[in-house]
Amino acid sequence: MVERLTETHLQSLLIGAEILGCGGGGPPEWVSGMISNVLKQGKQFVLIDPEEIPDDKLVVIVGRVGGGISEEMERKVLRLKKIHENPEFIAVEELSKFLGEKPYAFLPSEIGAGNVALPLCIAAMNNAVTIDGDACGRAKPEIAISTTNIFGLSPTPLAIVSPFGDVMILKEAVDDSRVEDICRQMAVVSGGLCGVCRLPVRGKDVKKAIIHDSISRAIAIGKAILESQTRNEDPVKTFIEVSGGYELFRGIVEDWTRTKAGAFMEGYVFIKGIEKYSGHRMKVWYKNEFLISWLNDEPFVTCPDLICIVDSRTSRGLSNWINNVKDNIGKRVVVVGIKCADVWRTDKGLQLFGPEHFGFDIKYIPIEKLVDLKL
Repeated sequence: MVERLTETHLQSLLIGAEILGCGGGGPPEWVSGMISNVLKQGKQFVLIDPEEIPDDKLVVIVGRVGGGISEEMERKVLRLKKIHENPEFIAVEELSKFLGEKPYAFLPSEIGAGNVALPLCIAAMNNAVTIDGDACGRAKPEIAISTTNIFGLSPTPLAIVSPFGDVMILKEAVDDSRVEDICRQMAVVSGGLCGVCRLPVRGKDVKKAIIHDSISRAIAIGKAILESQTRNEDPVKTFIEVSGGYELFRGIVEDWTRTKAGAFMEGYVFIKGIEKYSGHRMKVWYKNEFLISWLNDEPFVTCPDLICIVDSRTSRGLSNWINNVKDNIGKRVVVVGIKCADVWRTDKGLQLFGPEHFGFDIKYIPIEKLVDLKL
């Protein structure tokens, strides 16, 4: 099915995708202006079912790669003139020139407000379509954490473009992890971000290697939350019901730390329990996205399952990327867990996205088994 998204669809998408971004995935604020510009130009946001992509058509992933920037590097880039506000648009042009072919369809690398809306906008401006799917089913911190990696699709050749006009075509790489390192370091030396267009692949190969219908799912979640608010119903309860998630904890944020760890942001969220969770505490570690949780200092839900921290009043997803994470202290929140896509529970999936990948001596246990052992 091919669907043309309206402003109402897009509003719902940003709400749902922000939650499924698990604290990352790009905030809606940095794409809202881009969406408005696309609509002003009369372009259409066209969503296509993965199964309807012609087998021989070219598909690419496009998005932004971020990176922490040191004070020394910040001083260096201050002397440079920014010429691309949206370097990912140029990355598409450069890869198209290298390949001698324009993409028929664009694929988000993950589900997150910014990182879903961005390829939608690029597709619209190129009169192309966006696939109703992504390469994760949630947001994740590393390029190599991708279902396309599990299925052995090569991310190269790819184009990297900085806001200052630097252009790199990476023809080959050792593996997805090496691509991650190269793109991330390009972002670090480019003021904290660069645009990347990668994984040129044919329709017949991409269908089997992605999470299907994940954009529609985010739209459905956002739509249900908005409708619940107009009916003065509990939006968090609605979110849990529509997503098939589990309420893991309710509480008040006591502290929210954030440090730069190489090219990433890492930290902990500390939550003091309220209501039936009174007397208990939850801690959540994040690397860009929420990944590992502890309940009363015992390992609890972990990646690749989703950990979503939402405002208890509005069900809006809380972000690790606001200017000052300390602003979250004192907020009443609900921690919701959602089962990941089955492909992440394979041996290769857990190798890429299990807690041990991030250096924790914690064995992954599926969320549905853990909730039965909860308080």
